[in-house]
Amino acid sequence: MSYGIMLDMSMDPMEETRIKKKYSTLIRELTKKYHFTQVEVESLILIYHKIRKDGDIKQSGITKVQFLDVLHNGFDMTEDTLIDRIFTALESHGTAHGNIISMETWISAMSLFLRGTLEEKIDHCFAVYNLMGDGMLGRDSIFTLLRKSLISSGSDDDAEESAKDMVEILTKKMDIDRDGKISFNDYKTTVMYQPMLLECFGQCLPSRTAVHAFATTVFIDRGRM
Repeated sequence: MSYGIMLDMSMDPMEETRIKKKYSTLIRELTKKYHFTQVEVESLILIYHKIRKDGDIKQSGITKVQFLDVLHNGFDMTEDTLIDRIFTALESHGTAHGNIISMETWISAMSLFLRGTLEEKIDHCFAVYNLMGDGMLGRDSIFTLLRKSLISSGSDDDAEESAKDMVEILTKKMDIDRDGKISFNDYKTTVMYQPMLLECFGQCLPSRTAVHAFATTVFIDRGRM
């Protein structure tokens, strides 16, 4: 499904009413839990439904492939080296069954991308960067992240040397307790003081331009942005 078709909010009025009625309880719950009005949650669920219908008629929800396509085409998140990590981090905030993404995971991701607080974004980015799952970013992990990020961005000339230099600079800046690693608290404290360092190890979130374009298209005439 193309990005334009995905965001085409037109739908048979009867079908739209049926979907809203079917998920009315869930819509109210998600409105209380995430950064959206009820009308906005309804709009996002309609998009979810349209993406699901574009796949196998028997599938019960959006597949991982469809979801990653939204990240790539809808939010311009093209850093392939981190995309699976991003998916895993987002998935942890909701529920998934095999390769099927639940409505709550979908709404949770949209809430983070479109209206997320700095603290929510810090939690997400660190989860993406925490390759070893131990709550610490060691020099080897940092080097791997930076090298892949540089190569992905097209800066592959001397990427290894550049990554080594950046490891030293960022570790010195962010390793507050000087234990040779960057803990979650080190990362959070630094980013809260200097938000520009939020994605210093690679892109984990859509750009402001992509967020604005998505929100404008989805929520136009349907509530606040």
